[in-house]
Amino acid sequence: MSAVSDMLCRVCERAAVALPQDLLLADVPNIDSLRLLQTIALLEEQFSIEIDVVALERLHRVRDIVKLISDALPEE
Repeated sequence: MSAVSDMLCRVCERAAVALPQDLLLADVPNIDSLRLLQTIALLEEQFSIEIDVVALERLHRVRDIVKLISDALPEE
């Protein structure tokens, strides 16, 4: 899901690049806890979903955000 990578880059004020799914969030350039929360909030808005705050504790890699969003999206 490129939307996650794009949003992380945008919020962290970096050029849009495809971030590897296995990249640790701590290794995303310019990331901090506030920017991570901002990214999640913007993704919630973009996909019209609500993410449980407790789930945020399980976010360690880019793929964790992708899975969190995929799980929150309604099934078609």
